[in-house]
Amino acid sequence: MSSPRVVVVGSLNVDLVYRVAHLPLPGQTLLGTGLRRLSGGKGGNQAHAAARLAAPGTTVSMIAGVGTDDAGTFLRDDLRAVGVNVGGVVTVPGPSGMALIAVDDEGENAIVVIPGANTGWTDLPTDFGPADVVVVQLEIPVDVATRELSQARASGARTVLNAAPVDRAVLCLLDDVSVLVVNEIEARELFPVDGDLDDVTIADIRAGIPCDLVVTLGAVGVLVATDRVTRIPALEVQAIDTVGSGDAFVGALAAELANGSSLEAAARFGAVAGALTATVSGARYLGLVRGDVEALARSLE
Repeated sequence: MSSPRVVVVGSLNVDLVYRVAHLPLPGQTLLGTGLRRLSGGKGGNQAHAAARLAAPGTTVSMIAGVGTDDAGTFLRDDLRAVGVNVGGVVTVPGPSGMALIAVDDEGENAIVVIPGANTGWTDLPTDFGPADVVVVQLEIPVDVATRELSQARASGARTVLNAAPVDRAVLCLLDDVSVLVVNEIEARELFPVDGDLDDVTIADIRAGIPCDLVVTLGAVGVLVATDRVTRIPALEVQAIDTVGSGDAFVGALAAELANGSSLEAAARFGAVAGALTATVSGARYLGLVRGDVEALARSLE
């Protein structure tokens, strides 16, 4: 029997993060402070969280593209350092992906992504199995996401699609998706929603798609829709930077699904990881510890 594995197929970016008093208005020039160069990308962030929080015996692998610049080495080394298998990270001609991230005094952010190598993939070294939880996001070409989800589902793997940045083209992919994860804004762009995203609305959306649905609502919590709708409260924290919180949620959720937990339990686990990530500056919280997250997740039951 194969060991459980989380396989993240997605983006790797170098994040250039800086602080501003408030997010700039159109045409406005602001002075920023505290410029930092960090490893990022939605895929990389999710693999990082999964590796830090995976149960003993669960491995985490990354499938991605990096450029021929020194950033490619930087991105590989950073994931390898937390135990991610980077054998599936290929080098393609040109620069690696880059993200410019402004964070204001309230912890809100604005992000501009220059995809670089994330759009240059050709053949990928994928080899999925039935014990895998395969995570895909949309900072990579939709055709790559389509192919990888199809191959993963055909192998018997459980597939998680984080439909971000949102693209309505993914509605055609949902037959190959086990769990769709979106935030409130993405849910409203993908599905016709009038009024609040309440339990009835989420149940109606779930009834119209062939997969389970998880909607993250920030400080309000998480909605999980399977054959029923479960509302999970948020962990109360003092947020200073929401960059990467959603990615930590997805990575933690995938790690807990690989551990055999229910989707509801995995979402509670993810909610804690996402909240803790918001308490530090940058997209990755280096202090994520499985035992601590488990204990806090029990407080949300």
